Amino acid sequence: MKKLLHVLFVLVLLIGLNVSEGNTASAVQAKQVLRIGFDYIPVDLDPASSTDSSTTTVIKGIFEGLVRLNDAGEAVPGIAKSWTVSKDGKTYTFSLRPSAKWSNQQQVKASDFEYAWKQALAPQSMNSYAFKMFIIANAENYHKGKLKESSKVGVKALNNDTLQVTLNEKTSHFPQLLAESIYMPINAQVAKADKNWAYNIKTMVTNGPFKLQQWDENSIHLIKNPNYYAAQEIRFSEVHLLRPKAGTPSPTMAYLNNEVDWVGAKDELIDKASLNSVFPQELYALPYASTYYYQYNLSKAPFKNLKIRKALAMAANRESIGYGTPAYGFIPRSIRGSKLNFRSEIIDTRYFKEDVIQAKKLLQEGLKEEGLTQLPSFSIIINEGHEEIAEAVINSWNKNLGITVGFEVQPWEDLLDNRLKQNYTMAKAAWAADYNDPSTFLDYFTSWSSDNDSGWSSALYDSYIKQARLTLDTSERNKLYAKAEKMLIDQMVILPLYYFYADVLHKPNIKKVSVEYDGSISFSRGYLI
Repeated sequence: MKKLLHVLFVLVLLIGLNVSEGNTASAVQAKQVLRIGFDYIPVDLDPASSTDSSTTTVIKGIFEGLVRLNDAGEAVPGIAKSWTVSKDGKTYTFSLRPSAKWSNQQQVKASDFEYAWKQALAPQSMNSYAFKMFIIANAENYHKGKLKESSKVGVKALNNDTLQVTLNEKTSHFPQLLAESIYMPINAQVAKADKNWAYNIKTMVTNGPFKLQQWDENSIHLIKNPNYYAAQEIRFSEVHLLRPKAGTPSPTMAYLNNEVDWVGAKDELIDKASLNSVFPQELYALPYASTYYYQYNLSKAPFKNLKIRKALAMAANRESIGYGTPAYGFIPRSIRGSKLNFRSEIIDTRYFKEDVIQAKKLLQEGLKEEGLTQLPSFSIIINEGHEEIAEAVINSWNKNLGITVGFEVQPWEDLLDNRLKQNYTMAKAAWAADYNDPSTFLDYFTSWSSDNDSGWSSALYDSYIKQARLTLDTSERNKLYAKAEKMLIDQMVILPLYYFYADVLHKPNIKKVSVEYDGSISFSRGYLI
């Protein structure tokens, strides 16, 4: 979590990076070298096991899947030059680029994708992100050991250049899922020969826009891959991912010492205490796709009453929280829409706004409907580290509505268990995107979602999500998503508080370097000016 500073909030994620003075900087600019500061260097570069944004930053530089995400977050052809979809929308046939090569000069084959996906799904893999593949026919049963034959999983290499994928049902956002790390290929021949291939630069074979030149506990050096099918689009000659030098206490200090050009991302925090008056102008808050909210127990009084739920939502002072940017919806910034990001196209303050006068009116009406003269005191269950947020929200309720609220700190596992068992009045919650599409948020509250611990479901809401899943036209699909989100907020199923952002300290002379929806750093199409 990070304190909100009064810095420029950049909604368009393409930002600049300045060139340092002196001969070293001139050489860096001439060679098109980007230096990124990291707290730690990944020890495993298997795409299927990538779980943090720092590792994902590296993975997306050295691997590429069937598709990649463009600047708008839309899936565009990657290693697959094109694909067709069957009439029932369930079978995709991908045509791979025959020119696509691994860093050992072998052809990237359809069988490399089939092998990688089935390895990620194998029960013994214990892969925490295997659920992203359950959309594929028989994938879930295979992963859970209910199906023994991997040949029955709906992915098959028809020949070297053709991959066929069969889904459980028509799913419009499937191409977006294909950009996830778990869907990237691995060189089957190399992986079969050495199960630890992803831990050593000598056995690392990759297929992305960059390839590994150096990899040790202190740094990763990437160089442009001349055999990448779109090498003409890659302008950085090198990208260095660097831990601070000995004697430098943090990546932030490395930046201040001019040892790196960029620090900060979802899992790479800025040490703001080290900044002086010169550097705040180089500090940006860049959104990634996570939302923080409180969850009402709709089965318990007094929160069965919609007016009371709305009163609390309208009376919460989000600026006083000091984190993120105020949220009035569920889908955060950086999730794609039809042309812009979804949040820019569907303005969340149309759902409701902070309004103390209206909140007081609604509270009194709700209490009267419940036969109460005042709101009974209640507690919010939270996990450790979230006390400050709870205090800010509670103080605003006390000031604006005159109500008494407390909070109870619970271990994370207990909090999740109590939410699942509906053993709470109000609970802290947050959700992060699993892929770049509104459905990754809105699916949460469907009646069939195993994650839905809200106690709320609606046949109408379900129908919007089901219809959107069948709608290939992005504009029409997003209209359905907007209806679903509006219903979620109109019913005040949740009390949205803020959208997350990553603090990034950078120099102002880079183009097309961005923080992705998942909090990783996208640099493959970047360049210095």
